[in-house]
Amino acid sequence: MSALPIRIPVFKTRPRYVVMLPDHRFFVRSVPLATGEGAGSVREQIELALETVAPFPLSQLYWGYWSRKGGDRALVFAAYQKRFAAAEIEDWGEAEWVVPQFGAVLAGKPPEPATTVILRSAEGLTALHFGDASGVPTVVKSIEVAEESSDREWDAARETLIRECGGSRTILDVSRAEVDPGKPGDDEITVRRDGERVSFDLDEAQMLDVRDPTELAGRRRARLRDTWLWRGLVAAAIIILISALGEGGLYGLEKWQQGRRAKIAAQVPLVSEIETADRLANRIDELKNKRLRPFEMIGIVDQPRPEEILFLSTAATGLYSMEIEAVTESPTAVNTYISALSALPGTETVEALSLDSRGSRTTVRLLVRFNADAFQTAIQPAAGEVSS
Repeated sequence: MSALPIRIPVFKTRPRYVVMLPDHRFFVRSVPLATGEGAGSVREQIELALETVAPFPLSQLYWGYWSRKGGDRALVFAAYQKRFAAAEIEDWGEAEWVVPQFGAVLAGKPPEPATTVILRSAEGLTALHFGDASGVPTVVKSIEVAEESSDREWDAARETLIRECGGSRTILDVSRAEVDPGKPGDDEITVRRDGERVSFDLDEAQMLDVRDPTELAGRRRARLRDTWLWRGLVAAAIIILISALGEGGLYGLEKWQQGRRAKIAAQVPLVSEIETADRLANRIDELKNKRLRPFEMIGIVDQPRPEEILFLSTAATGLYSMEIEAVTESPTAVNTYISALSALPGTETVEALSLDSRGSRTTVRLLVRFNADAFQTAIQPAAGEVSS
């Protein structure tokens, strides 16, 4: 039995595109705008102007307009809906922008007054004449020219348009105008005209769009929703990427720790041997140096002892100190003995703890402190002693 195929959904970004309509299908008028306090909105004035000049009701027209912010003039254009076949408008619903081709010329800074812009497209030529300082064309004329026509025919059509516009001091030819629909989340539409790059913001672009205003408002809400959704997806992707990098970092750190622990485990026997050897060496040093040496101390303090002094008792009170109790019949021998002890190279201090004289008998208690290397210091023979 064959396994059923598994279908995995593939999410793709919806392609973005614009629809540029032939200019010659639209009738175009430049109308003044009222700017006083009692004047209605720009859109209301445009609708009233269209109802006056158009032979069809607004519901049967594809129309749009263009005006500068705070300006006193607007360019109005409209086309009868039946001039467009169903196949032509089929892809309008998903388009970012649906405008006449001359809409691409309106972006950016307007030209100086008395300037005519000639736009060439595959369907013909369009002349936009800027007759005043409003920044809005005062005259727009179009001529349909077949793409395969000769250069002479194109030049003749161009001269006809310039003559019909009249009053042109400057002629600007635009041989190519391309519109970039942008990417998800963009807030503008970019136009490239013969190497020049200009942009429409969404409000300006929506004025020129010929689709139903209600539909455009819905599309704008959907665009806003898609923008936030796109930003949310990008943020989620960034968070996932950061989390993955963090997880990878933790995994690498754990691997490094495992290798480190393995090295430590491999070195434990060697470290243990070193520690054992160190403890043994310390123990040997303690047994050698850090132990009571009463006999060595007695040997040192007995070296300079005068014969008149007899030891009654000796006691090691520390690693490097000894207490001596002695008796003598000669009191002067005590001072001689203390001086001799102090002169020894291994002696640090000699302190007389008590001195008791009873008759001719003197008892003395001494505390002798030795240097740390006293037991390695050779005791020289006492002065005046003759070697045998």
